[in-house]
Amino acid sequence: MEENEPVKNIVVASDLSERSGPAVRRAVDLARSNAAKLTVVHVVDAAMPERMAEQVQQEARTLLTREVTAAVDGHTVAYDIVVPIGDAIAEINDLLRSVEAELLVVGLHRRRIFLDHIKETTMEHLVRASHVPVLLVAREAEASYARVLAGVDLSAVCAAGLHRINEIAPKAEVAVFHAHEVSFRKEAERDYATWQAMHALPDDLPEPIYVEARPGEALQDVMAKEDYDLVVIGAHTRSNAGRYILGGFSSALIRNPPCDLLLAR
Repeated sequence: MEENEPVKNIVVASDLSERSGPAVRRAVDLARSNAAKLTVVHVVDAAMPERMAEQVQQEARTLLTREVTAAVDGHTVAYDIVVPIGDAIAEINDLLRSVEAELLVVGLHRRRIFLDHIKETTMEHLVRASHVPVLLVAREAEASYARVLAGVDLSAVCAAGLHRINEIAPKAEVAVFHAHEVSFRKEAERDYATWQAMHALPDDLPEPIYVEARPGEALQDVMAKEDYDLVVIGAHTRSNAGRYILGGFSSALIRNPPCDLLLAR
């Protein structure tokens, strides 16, 4: 597997709510530390009457300009603000391709107590549709990431995510965990060694923590013992099965992230 290209173009999507604020500030910090170009996008719903949509578009641009200027805080960061009118998922994905983005940054989704149990959330839809890694920011960006936990499912996508850690959290301490079935520890170690030999993984990657549990339970077990500020996982299962291509584990984390979450592609 070839290593990922450096992050040189970042897109952050904002819905102008307080939930998006930490995402914008984290994206600015990442753009500055990677000398990357940042594009900030808010999509105005095309279902609005035309005159209302144009007014919202103008107000959104003003609000985003104010927010990004405050986040940049005098540092050198190249950025654009884009406020199209249309379908949010389609517009964001078109933008990712047009600016050749390597990373999409988003904030927490608005929880809908009833609907979230019966249908895919907008955030899940966005992650599923994205062809680039997605960083879901759940906490305020008070400092660079210091401790990263990566879940290994022995997929190529997961291997790609491990390489992204260096751009997202270059100075962080990294831990790796691998969930496996009960009484299959030797098989899990063998499978991990085979997977490791197949992919050009980072040289300083630590030995994994093996946990006899389902992925969600394994994550809870590891995080109960140590505090992490970023979790890295693949956005889908090895077989691309599961809920709308997204793995069930990924979907659950998107809905209730324990901290910031990087979903690799």
